[in-house]
Amino acid sequence: MSKSLSPEAIEALRRLNDVGVGQPAPAFAQAVAAELLASGLVTEAGSGEVEITCNGRQYLSGDCD
Repeated sequence: MSKSLSPEAIEALRRLNDVGVGQPAPAFAQAVAAELLASGLVTEAGSGEVEITCNGRQYLSGDCD
């Protein structure tokens, strides 16, 4: 990814990466969620929640399942 994220967005992405299957996603400021959505690193999961995508995992670690 060539686009830089704000420190808040990077922290939010890390927190989303730590969420287990079936666990509720942490809440984030709307601006942070919008930044991550615009970057394609998360997707909408309904009810205003987002979940990390493969691209989001790659952004953090460089590898994806």
